[in-house]
Amino acid sequence: MSRAAFSILGAGRLGRTLGRVMARRGYAPAGVSCRSLRSARQAVAVIGGGEPTTSNARAAAGADLILITTPDGVIAPLARQLAAERHPWRGKVVAHASGALSSIALEPLRRRGARVASFHPLASVADSKEGLKTLHGIPFAIEGDARAVRTLRRLVAQLGGFPVTIPRQAKALYHLIACLLSNDLVALLSFGLDSARGLGIARREAARLYMPLVRSTVSNVARLGPVKALTGPVSRGDLTTLRLHGEALRALPADLRRLHRLLALRSAALALEARTITPEVAVRMARLLGSLP
Repeated sequence: MSRAAFSILGAGRLGRTLGRVMARRGYAPAGVSCRSLRSARQAVAVIGGGEPTTSNARAAAGADLILITTPDGVIAPLARQLAAERHPWRGKVVAHASGALSSIALEPLRRRGARVASFHPLASVADSKEGLKTLHGIPFAIEGDARAVRTLRRLVAQLGGFPVTIPRQAKALYHLIACLLSNDLVALLSFGLDSARGLGIARREAARLYMPLVRSTVSNVARLGPVKALTGPVSRGDLTTLRLHGEALRALPADLRRLHRLLALRSAALALEARTITPEVAVRMARLLGSLP
């Protein structure tokens, strides 16, 4: 079934992945722009169609659905540049794929009559071929004008993704949460794996030892929620083990000791919510954690 014509502005890894999947779902690729004509031609080859160009305005002119997949710093200047063109924008849907910026970045185009939005796939697209496999079931955060949101929700569903509408004013918070749960998790894992040097093992061997536990923990949180997924000494009010941990903490960097204290206190709050410890035990635990080095 033939669907709307679309253009990709800034067809890097994400743009190529989206373009190719859209073409396979019956959308018609129109303009495909990159900074160099060579890159644009490569993108067209991956997508399976479209006109390669270095002109964003030319790429946008031939479609009613325009997807901007450039770096974040380019989006607002590009919107101003496009709005200055004499093209008829009324009725067109223009969306960018930034995780942190909201559709306000496209305000110049809204003033020209376009319906604007942002849509962000909450996953890392390593390359276009891998992306074709991983877009299925991937959540997309969408916000913007009502008509644009409807168009993008329909598009995401057709691509096999999971559309989630969020408030425009909460876009930065959405992205911060994503970083807390992904990027900061990587940093936390790095802390833990590097601490295994005290066991006399390198990071790779430490990963083989601890990553099955990490995977099962994440699976439990997804299945049960954080309150029911919490295990370990804090969840059972085991002060004796926490004291032993306190001695082991002395060999670790000060920033990791502070991080452990913060996370243990958060775990105690979860344990209280789960009613696996009493308020009295939680108070004793907080005092113990406060006395740790």
